[in-house]
Amino acid sequence: MAEPLGRHDVGDVAEVIAIIADPATSYWLRDAIVSACARDPFDAERDAMTLAALLTRRLDAIVARHFPSRR
Repeated sequence: MAEPLGRHDVGDVAEVIAIIADPATSYWLRDAIVSACARDPFDAERDAMTLAALLTRRLDAIVARHFPSRR
């Protein structure tokens, strides 16, 4: 049986629904949110943080190649 929602959980659910329902939300992000919500929250967070760090490093490398600093 599913665990009942607490007061704070309802706000979290409303935020997730709002993001998924927003037409500006990409299909990729929508799918990632749905997939993450079906997983263990600790594992999903750890994987999301790893992905965010990887994407940040990739973006930093791309920006550095296209806009080299002047020293």
